[in-house]
Amino acid sequence: MNEHHDINKRWWNEVTPVHTTSEFYDVDGFIKGRNTLGSVERDAVGPVDDKKFLHMQCHFGMDTLSWARLGATVTGVDFSSEAVAKARELAEATGLDDRARFVESDITAVGKLDDAPYDVIFTSFGTIVWLKSLEGWAETIASNLAGDGFFYFLDSHPTAMLFDEESAEPKIIYDYFHSDDPNFEEAGSADYADWEYRIQSEARSFNWGLADIFAALESKGLTICEVREYPFGAWRHFPDMTKADDGYWYRDTNEKALPLLLGFKATW
Repeated sequence: MNEHHDINKRWWNEVTPVHTTSEFYDVDGFIKGRNTLGSVERDAVGPVDDKKFLHMQCHFGMDTLSWARLGATVTGVDFSSEAVAKARELAEATGLDDRARFVESDITAVGKLDDAPYDVIFTSFGTIVWLKSLEGWAETIASNLAGDGFFYFLDSHPTAMLFDEESAEPKIIYDYFHSDDPNFEEAGSADYADWEYRIQSEARSFNWGLADIFAALESKGLTICEVREYPFGAWRHFPDMTKADDGYWYRDTNEKALPLLLGFKATW
């Protein structure tokens, strides 16, 4: 694991206990039956009964277990030991440990898993921004995807990642194009799930444009399809956004629309 991943692993190990007790994640509600998957990913993926899933960068497993609740058999992979331990606890607490398992590993170097191939490989929300290279990420997808399966990606649109999240008026503070020099997040920043908590660890992130993401997958022989852009987000990208009944966050209707989420599939 490279230096930046080591730094980010410490960051995620620190924040996971904060997340599991936060109102943002509402673990108690999840144990009682709440499904964390939104309509966008559920509609895109379709019926999952008896399908084998690989969930990349699964954090502590709520989405992984939500797919299991819908009928899939799921393997979740994450590099955070704290997250994987909590995911395993959550699988047992929800009675889904017979349909979901969790593997602690760097997703860029995990290789072919022992229960591959998978019908669906899934990743969503706050994922590739943590990766210095997409080469190993794409290789993991290619190594584990069934011949008639598909990879589904849903995350912040690269355009949305240009802007200062603390400014209601869109203000560009990041580059669009990828650089090997990371964005630095110093110790003391607020956690996204609990704004009262100040994170003691540092973090590193990287920008990835559309061409970067698509090219990484195409280099492994995959074909990009069903590209979708959405003018709403999965969280508050700007201070003036509000959460609607559908669970997504929207800007004021008087503001110009921006692409805030990107979804697509990749197939053989």
